[in-house]
Amino acid sequence: MEVKTVSLPEDAIIGMLKALPEDVLANIFWKAMIDYDPSPISDDEQKLVLKATSEYENGETLSWEDIR
Repeated sequence: MEVKTVSLPEDAIIGMLKALPEDVLANIFWKAMIDYDPSPISDDEQKLVLKATSEYENGETLSWEDIR
């Protein structure tokens, strides 16, 4: 597979991300941050995932629309 590199202004990338539905955006971040790293999750990382999940479920996180 041929890999191509393109340069885009930061504002263009942010604008494209903000225009995406939340489920698509979450999938992109999952692929970029989680699928990228094939190493096993550590105990500390697992605790952080559980904490973040709890904060999300309790409405203690920022919505994508509120992030600048």
